Amino acid sequence: MMSSSINYFRERIRNAHPRTRKAQLNTVLGLLIKGGGMAISLLLVPLTIDYLSTERYGTWLTISSIVTMLTFFDIGIGNGLRNKLSEAISKQDINLARSYVSTAYLIFGILQLFFIVVFLLIFRFVPWQQILNTTIDNGQLQFVVLLTAIGIAVKLVMDIVSYVLFALQESSQASFIALLSNVVILLGTYLLTHYLHGNLKYLAVVTAVSPILVIGISSVVLYKSRLSLYKPTLRMVDFKYAKSLLSLGYKFFVIQLAVIILFYTDNLIITQLFGSSEVTVYNVAFRYFNAANTLFMIAITPYWSAFTEAYAKNDTIWMKKTYYYLQKLWVGLVVGIIIMVLLSNTIYSLWVGSRVVVPIQLSICMGIFVIISCWNSVVVAVANGVGKIQFQLYYSVFSAIVNVPLAVLFGKMLGMGSAGVILASGVSLLFGSVFGGIQAYKILSGTAKGIWNK
Repeated sequence: MMSSSINYFRERIRNAHPRTRKAQLNTVLGLLIKGGGMAISLLLVPLTIDYLSTERYGTWLTISSIVTMLTFFDIGIGNGLRNKLSEAISKQDINLARSYVSTAYLIFGILQLFFIVVFLLIFRFVPWQQILNTTIDNGQLQFVVLLTAIGIAVKLVMDIVSYVLFALQESSQASFIALLSNVVILLGTYLLTHYLHGNLKYLAVVTAVSPILVIGISSVVLYKSRLSLYKPTLRMVDFKYAKSLLSLGYKFFVIQLAVIILFYTDNLIITQLFGSSEVTVYNVAFRYFNAANTLFMIAITPYWSAFTEAYAKNDTIWMKKTYYYLQKLWVGLVVGIIIMVLLSNTIYSLWVGSRVVVPIQLSICMGIFVIISCWNSVVVAVANGVGKIQFQLYYSVFSAIVNVPLAVLFGKMLGMGSAGVILASGVSLLFGSVFGGIQAYKILSGTAKGIWNK
């Protein structure tokens, strides 16, 4: 029985399309690697709560969300590079590919340097205590916010290596770099709990510096070995390619702005409406259900660039077959989320003990959000892969506009608390679920015209 099962899977692998085989291999490796990353992420929650306290941990989460929102203003260069580089690689134009990489590094570096300079000029005048709804010393808050902002800005530039790996359909390598960063942060946080008193400054240093060191070392090693063909140099920078990167990139940028509002404002909204302690409760539920979301994203991430390659080669049959496969994965996710909701109270008790109590209403709404979010990821994988994102831009902006009012309505006016905030995000994403699904069908069936084909 075991022998026949093994032989069956061997045949499936042997007969699979090379593009599918590569995507599935990256999925398996990514799941193994990300499993370790998720375990570390989960371990960090009780460890950090014990180090900072529930209220300070909520403040730390809100600071991270605000800074991440600010540094996401990259005008979509990363995703623009991912598509253009994938196209150049499929055409075996190495010089063009290297120029894309080199130009993206320089443009993105200049952009983030500009962000850092502007932030240095204004951060002292921002009332951080009021924004974060906390009594923590303002001087300490300024230091933490500034260090976190600079750390994330530098990390984002260096992390272009991940987009190069995505374009090469080597997403598992990018996941491994992220895993190493999380390992270093976990070790640093563990040492803090044993040798230093709970202080946001120390945690900010560990969290900001660790990823920069890991990505920096990883980039040097990769560009000297397997990515040597795409090693960035000033000599290969060509600003005539900036337009092609930005023409697609600006659309991704607007979509990213919508994503920021949908995914990164929740902590700030909850802080203002219900206080920092409620952010901690929300984050425990979010980390738990985000594990499923993360695993699902690992499974489908390799297919974005695979769709780009298939579209460039006009391989419609493979695209249809793969889209159907991704839909089946989503059905499996729905079953998994239902099980997670049923087991949520038991898992919370084993994980964080009595430190945090998560209402079942929050778990249900979080599960609904993940289900809707993952379906959106399936349908946009097609549109993003083929570069037809104009319509996605429109409905993403609409979703972002209605998200905050819905969060206030559900969370405050209807008395749902943080559960209402995440439910609002889910409802906002429904627009993308419907229209994105229609667009994906039209693209794959060859009937996309007008706005559906832009």
